[in-house]
Amino acid sequence: MLGTEVMSMRVWTDFCRVGRGGAILLIAAFALTACESTGPASGPIVTPAPRPAPVPAPGPDFMPQPQGPMEENLGPNGLVPPHMEGRDLVRIGLLLPFSAQSAALRKEARSMLSAAQMALFETADPRLVLLPKDTAGTEAGAQSAAQAVIKDGAAIILGPVLGGAVSAVSPAAASANIPMIAFSTDRSVAGEGVYLLSFLPEADVARMLDFITRRNQKTFEALAMLRPDAETVVEDKSIHALALLRPDNGYGDRIEEALFSQSANTGLYITDIARYGRESQSMAAPARQIAHVDERNAAIALWTKEGGIGDPGLDPAFEFSLPYQAIMLPESGIRLRSLAPLLPINGVDPKITRFIGTSLWNDEDLLHEPALFGGWFPAPNAKDSASFAQNYERNFAEKPSRLASLAHDGVLVVVPSISKGQTGTYIDRVKIENPGGFRGADGLFRFDQNGLVERALSVFELRQGKFREIEPAPEQFDLPLNDGEEAALPGALLSQ
Repeated sequence: MLGTEVMSMRVWTDFCRVGRGGAILLIAAFALTACESTGPASGPIVTPAPRPAPVPAPGPDFMPQPQGPMEENLGPNGLVPPHMEGRDLVRIGLLLPFSAQSAALRKEARSMLSAAQMALFETADPRLVLLPKDTAGTEAGAQSAAQAVIKDGAAIILGPVLGGAVSAVSPAAASANIPMIAFSTDRSVAGEGVYLLSFLPEADVARMLDFITRRNQKTFEALAMLRPDAETVVEDKSIHALALLRPDNGYGDRIEEALFSQSANTGLYITDIARYGRESQSMAAPARQIAHVDERNAAIALWTKEGGIGDPGLDPAFEFSLPYQAIMLPESGIRLRSLAPLLPINGVDPKITRFIGTSLWNDEDLLHEPALFGGWFPAPNAKDSASFAQNYERNFAEKPSRLASLAHDGVLVVVPSISKGQTGTYIDRVKIENPGGFRGADGLFRFDQNGLVERALSVFELRQGKFREIEPAPEQFDLPLNDGEEAALPGALLSQ
């Protein structure tokens, strides 16, 4: 646990907005040592939060109002809590949809705030002040929240979550020369000081194509080393062609575009693409199409006419095979569990044709879907993710939300990115773009000059009841070559 003082602060921050414009002030004073201690858990030393007056239990749309202003001082460089006078503070604006109409967004916001609090204590940096603000899940709300944290002296803005809100906020941040680390997956909002700390579908495609290409090369080398008279048999399980069965939405569009653009230099071919709509009933026809059911039935009819008996798949004389060795299914949850079985039903055997997923497959609910057994997908480093989840659950007595790790890692980026200038401390974009990267709750990551995140992802195989890591995530990034260098240097990690 975070200790009694910290837990009282945690409850206060979850349910009260105090001070100027509803800001919440969270101060990291010492490292989070209580979680690792076997003795009495004293927690870090913090200034206890004021106790709010009792309020009714919050309902789905209720956000308690402040019971009175907290004493604060808006100094020449921003908001200064009374007990932090004289410190060279680094204020972190955190823009989240605490009062959004969507219950799912509100839940995400609460969990992301908790994760940011946890990271604040992990940094053990007494200069940090967290300024969470409610965007209400709207562009106007995001603009108002951004203006408030800028007025309060934020050196960096974490958030918002939605792409439209990021676009609404970025002009004000740029005018104030404040970098943003946003949680949207909309690539179009990145750049010019806006960084996206999210899981991009293009990165999933890149990881899987890289894995498949290198695996093909190893198979080729093994086959090439065999003597003509060798008794050893090496089965060629190379993947030379892929199919794509995708949702007809923006996510599917990006997967398709990435698959075509990134496969151009890999020697892989995209032979088939089929799209389905929002309703589960719309999946059946595209599944039949991509399974080449009509061609298969025609081949079976011809085989039967020529005297074929039994299972045509067991007869070497049966002349039909799919034009691809793997099929990508960029889908998740219940919809994936509805889609995947349609392929074996239509003759696509997952024991022969490899099913490929995206990071959306990193879902334990899929571990009991037989059609997906043997499928591959990319996901963050398992040890890092598990460690974060365990610490979060220990501190807050609940599991982290899907996006909680993003807020956590956003805070971790701040400390190694602090620089000292003539007018005080600031967040240095050059340090944010450090090519060695950062290690966070989801493993190793770094930002490029366009504001996009690159992640070191593992590759997993979905087995009955478990995920098996078949290729671990890289432990370091290759650094850019300087003139005259012949090889990449090992990446230096900034780990917090």
